[in-house]
Amino acid sequence: MEEKNIEFHRDRVYDTLKNIFMQRFSIDIVQQEGKFLDKHLLGWDIGLSARDLLYLYFDIEKEFGVTIPEDDIAEGKFTTFNNIVEMLCNIFEKSSKEAV
Repeated sequence: MEEKNIEFHRDRVYDTLKNIFMQRFSIDIVQQEGKFLDKHLLGWDIGLSARDLLYLYFDIEKEFGVTIPEDDIAEGKFTTFNNIVEMLCNIFEKSSKEAV
């Protein structure tokens, strides 16, 4: 049952993050899936600016109702689409364990 719940979170996180990228940056992750999921957000392929990352950071906190830990940023977990999905899933998993 818990594995199913984790998959639900992962799917929700993926879809919501995909929508943020489309609305904020006009980047269609679905169309570019194979190319962009593990590319550095500040890199040549995606080409976001530091300001874009700030917008993304605040969009994510607002949309998901979470606070992204500074340690996660410092450890490089906010560098690719897949890293952000993984980071958010870990935040949700940690908060659900604390709630029990």
